[in-house]
Amino acid sequence: MSSTDSASHDYWLPGYGLSRQIVLRQIQYHLGPTATVRPYSYHGREGYLINGRELTKEQIDDLKRQSKEYERQQTIRMAGRPIASTDAAEPDINEPIVVTINGRRSSPSYSSYSPYQRYR
Repeated sequence: MSSTDSASHDYWLPGYGLSRQIVLRQIQYHLGPTATVRPYSYHGREGYLINGRELTKEQIDDLKRQSKEYERQQTIRMAGRPIASTDAAEPDINEPIVVTINGRRSSPSYSSYSPYQRYR
């Protein structure tokens, strides 16, 4: 291993597929207690500015896997379903969640509403 491999320096990591919560919590696990990370935009793209050793491909893949699981659990929690399920099928992470606005549940059908209807 060369001396530059273990040297600490600043670098930008693209944020695609990485949960902010996971990256901020896990960076020191992967890079040691002196590593720092903060959200950072580089050329208009969101990501993280890291000071420490460079993450390996395996470490980035681990962060992505943890991020996917974290987001799945947050989606299930927000939908009000138990996290531990006995169903064989996994819920879709992008499953729509019904939102209540001003005490009313929005109608699931948009076909009956047209913004161009004339008032009588």
